[in-house]
Amino acid sequence: MTIPRAQIGTVMGLLEVLHDFKGKVDLAKISEELRLELDDILPAVEAAKLLKLIQVSSGDLILTNEGTALLSKNISGRKKELNKMVSNLGEIKGIIDFIKKEHGNEVAKEDLLSFIRQEMPDVDAEQTFSWIVDWGRYSLLLRYDSNNQKIKLAKSPTTKST
Repeated sequence: MTIPRAQIGTVMGLLEVLHDFKGKVDLAKISEELRLELDDILPAVEAAKLLKLIQVSSGDLILTNEGTALLSKNISGRKKELNKMVSNLGEIKGIIDFIKKEHGNEVAKEDLLSFIRQEMPDVDAEQTFSWIVDWGRYSLLLRYDSNNQKIKLAKSPTTKST
């Protein structure tokens, strides 16, 4: 699965706590620091690994150069950097291509759900849609209007910041 399966806020919190521990700390200590059960923090760990923001070695979480660089940026810079990272994930690329090619940069939620069900039959389509919207919004890739249930590709953050 190449769609991060954790809320972006939890991943950023994990990175910030890891940074506070000079970039390396035991997973159990992070769990204690964030006041989360290990089972609750593991999705954030997996998402951070997927984006190459951390490495895991013998139970220790290690902040990578990419993770350190991300944390050094302001919120706008973080969003732009995550835009690059997230847009290069295989399944996200496929979804972006689907929206561009099939629907002219905008798609109805139901059409995207159908695409997810067809292309990723082993996942919960509704939950996957939620992850896509969460990460897509934060990383300035997508916009979602819950009133008309349309998802739209956002303009590149290098040309226009939202």
